[in-house]
Amino acid sequence: MEIIPIGERVLIRPIRREEVTKSGIYIPESAREGRKEGSVVAVGERDDGSSLPLSPGDRVLYGGYTSDMFEIDSETYVFVPYKDILAKIR
Repeated sequence: MEIIPIGERVLIRPIRREEVTKSGIYIPESAREGRKEGSVVAVGERDDGSSLPLSPGDRVLYGGYTSDMFEIDSETYVFVPYKDILAKIR
């Protein structure tokens, strides 16, 4: 199944942070690092039809509170507005 974002949205596969330390201690969601990092799966277009400066496979940092998380085939994905992409990681 191919998912194509509409408008200035980016489809991201979040990179999971460790939930358990090496010594076996569970880290609750509220205590994990706040950095949101992921891999770009698909990219939408601007309203005028031009492309956004991201491509599938790019690693990005993203923020914001308007992302939509969903799950397909036990994989978690997030739709993020392009304006909430903070940086591309090289």
